[in-house]
Amino acid sequence: MQSTFLAVALTVAGAALCAAQSQGSFDRTLSVSGPVDLDVMTDSGGITVTSGSSSAVHIHAILKADHNWFSSSDVEQHIREIERNPPIEQNGNHIRIGYVHSRDLLKNISMRLEIETPRDTRLRARADSGGIRVTGIHGPAETHTDSGGIDVRDIDSDVRAEADSGGIRIEGVKGAAFVRVDSGGIEAQDIAGSIDAETDSGGIHLSQTHAAPIRAKADSGGVSVRLASNAGYDVNVESDSGRISVPEMSVNGELSKHRVEGKVRGGGPTVNIRVESGNVSIE
Repeated sequence: MQSTFLAVALTVAGAALCAAQSQGSFDRTLSVSGPVDLDVMTDSGGITVTSGSSSAVHIHAILKADHNWFSSSDVEQHIREIERNPPIEQNGNHIRIGYVHSRDLLKNISMRLEIETPRDTRLRARADSGGIRVTGIHGPAETHTDSGGIDVRDIDSDVRAEADSGGIRIEGVKGAAFVRVDSGGIEAQDIAGSIDAETDSGGIHLSQTHAAPIRAKADSGGVSVRLASNAGYDVNVESDSGRISVPEMSVNGELSKHRVEGKVRGGGPTVNIRVESGNVSIE
């Protein structure tokens, strides 16, 4: 009995030691001048991009093994190889991060990327598994994750955000917002340009600071919209199953329980909302 317990204890201790060793990191600082074109991807781990120095891009990566006790011993070697040769390419102000020469190199390894870049940066970021957070750049900002949430804030131009599974929050965008989620909710607040938001499963909550077209579609989940103050809109709303609330609207034609069409404050850009199951509120 004691020998069995000792064997188990040694196995657990060995696994813990292996897990502690199977991690790593790398740091790089790249000099730039002028607008930056930043292209970032990771298989697993997530991406964070924030604004920093106007003359440098700083990259910090955290590498961790995702293996269990019986996984390949190649994981440790792969982490050391990535540390020695980080997947970073620079051609002037065009920078690519995370594009490894072989996808097998990241098998059972998560690589979290934390990046500081000049505010005048155009961004494309993709994570197969992991969240994406972007704050304080000029943009445009284009983000996509297969599994994980997206949080984008304080962007001076357009934002495009897509997630297969996970919620999306966008706030403080001076351009347009294009948002797609297969499963998860959408929040796009304080958007100056047009909004195009669609989710298969989840609620949608939008607000606009300047009048521009709005389109929202939710198969399962409600939609709420706060229009730009003192601005006019043309409104067209349909809900197969749910209540529709649109104050201050003059109705065109007949008012139906499931369909409303009319003008708010004299009319203007189009607000087009379609919901299969859920309430719609416009204010």
